Amino acid sequence: MVLGFFQNACILIAFLSIIQHFSRDKNIFESLSLNRKIIFGFCNGILGIILMISSVQITNDVIIDFRYIPILLMAFYCGILPSIIASLVIGVFRFLFLGISSVSIIGLIDALLIGIGFGFIASLKLSKKIKYAYSMFFLSMVSIISSFIALKNVILIFRSLIIFILGYVIVSYLSIKYTDYIIETIEVYQRLKKEATKDYLTGLNNVRQFDDSFNSFSRLAIRKNEELSMLIIDIDFFKRINDTYGHGAGNIILKDLAKIFLDTCRTYDVVSRMGGEEFSIMLLDCSKSKAFKIAERLRQNVENNNFYISDSEVIKVTISIGISSYPELTNQIENLPKNADSALYKAKNSGRNKVVLFNDSKT
Repeated sequence: MVLGFFQNACILIAFLSIIQHFSRDKNIFESLSLNRKIIFGFCNGILGIILMISSVQITNDVIIDFRYIPILLMAFYCGILPSIIASLVIGVFRFLFLGISSVSIIGLIDALLIGIGFGFIASLKLSKKIKYAYSMFFLSMVSIISSFIALKNVILIFRSLIIFILGYVIVSYLSIKYTDYIIETIEVYQRLKKEATKDYLTGLNNVRQFDDSFNSFSRLAIRKNEELSMLIIDIDFFKRINDTYGHGAGNIILKDLAKIFLDTCRTYDVVSRMGGEEFSIMLLDCSKSKAFKIAERLRQNVENNNFYISDSEVIKVTISIGISSYPELTNQIENLPKNADSALYKAKNSGRNKVVLFNDSKT
């Protein structure tokens, strides 16, 4: 019996570990849609069925396993609907697995009661420890009543219940702890992954991600014979702003500019912060004329924007932009950033608050 319970526990932990592996890039327990709740409930019902197939046989009709732990996890982490769906899948299979009998009917009723009960308890505004204690108490009461109805041997009842309840308390507690660990690990992984590719202040791509994206989109443009344009943007007199108003004001401007860039550009364009007050924008499948229009719109939007550095203080900011475009302005796609930067240099040295194409920057 103990070996059978151990096998059940191993199956459960293995399932949770597989979930962790396939959900590293997205926390699957966040913002659950109705469809996802239904899928989760059904999948955990399947897990309960697998646990039942590996159950411990007590009598010809009575089996013991950890099928209710997936229901508990659904209730705690996904809500009452997935909990009920999982219990329904488990209960129906239990009814069909051992054939129609009084014991299988009791098993079906137990599964539904536990699914509803766990879901209700999990919805209460209590600490997780209290909800867990209530859930184990509820499970014990349902199991005790069912055992006295299904089994006639009192000694067998007490022996089975002691092992059943003790096993459930230990394994369900470890399962919840392990699930918490999985969620925390996923969150840490996602945070570190974001920090490795995103600028901490603006949320835009950082230089590392810019390099990766530029290499990928360059290869794509060459393979598909598409155009690729690059904007390099610099904030005019940004050092003066920092010296006059402080670095806090400078940070506000950087974040506001990032929002303007994202709102102005197309959804599939790649906006990055290159460091300090310099930004880049990759315009995918974009000619030099379209790139110039986008750059000019960016320049005007920034010039017309009021930057609130405090509740009562507003300042104006301008930007200079250099543009390079493949293959119209250069046939060497790897030189796009350098050429756009060269055009930016011309824009800044000819009065600032300007948009300059790479060809125009030649002397």
